[in-house]
Amino acid sequence: MAEAFTNSLPPSHSVDDIIAQGYTLRTFEYLLEGWKAFVENPVGFLGFTLTLTFASQAVPLLAPLVGQLLSLAMQMLMLAGIAMVMWRHLRNQPSTWGDFFPDWRTTAQVFLCTVVGLLFIAVGFVLLVIPGIYLVVAYTFSYLLIVDRRVGVWQALEGSRRVVNKHWWGVLGLALMMGIVIVGAGTVGAVGLGLPIGYGLSGFFAEMNLDELPIVLPETDITINRGMLLGIMSGLMIGGAVGVAVAGCMLGAAYADIFGLPSSPQSLP
Repeated sequence: MAEAFTNSLPPSHSVDDIIAQGYTLRTFEYLLEGWKAFVENPVGFLGFTLTLTFASQAVPLLAPLVGQLLSLAMQMLMLAGIAMVMWRHLRNQPSTWGDFFPDWRTTAQVFLCTVVGLLFIAVGFVLLVIPGIYLVVAYTFSYLLIVDRRVGVWQALEGSRRVVNKHWWGVLGLALMMGIVIVGAGTVGAVGLGLPIGYGLSGFFAEMNLDELPIVLPETDITINRGMLLGIMSGLMIGGAVGVAVAGCMLGAAYADIFGLPSSPQSLP
């Protein structure tokens, strides 16, 4: 369980207090706690992550322009939902399927935060790129502030930016570690699970040229068995879902460590 880590977490406090007192990032401890939380509820995390992943990939096919924006918002909502269950894990509370989903008002705020945050980030990339990269990292905790404290979009974006600004490089390292976990888990899934599945399916499917896939790729003239491709993609998706779940739990643990373990909705002063 997470007693030792939880006992070291501060109570929930304001952004001004966090900035005044400072904080230390414990990225590898967040990784360990994230894995513990996933192992405690693998079916719930996998089910939620795969459901939101499928939904976020399907939306752009229905509405290409607006769908891309909705897809990004759904991915942020997925990380927020995972963090919510992570907080229950840190409090040693059981979780159910419904605990992954915030209420409708909070969901709408997360979507709005995605739109506003992307606008600022886009402007930042136009202004010599570096401001955009800065804001991508600076807004890391904005969605969790909305979910935890029910604050407005601007308050969440600015509160996250001010706190992250104290240790921007450390939060960048946390984000990179989360990316490594996702990519690494996806790779392990594709190789360790996808290849055996693909080998088993290969006898039931014909060969195909990768250039026939409905995605834009350089012409390779590479031929692969459809069953093998299906197996690898399945393993990649399952492994990636594990990685996203663990990474989301890492983010939830980091938030609890920096902002305080959430207990009840409250407003930032």
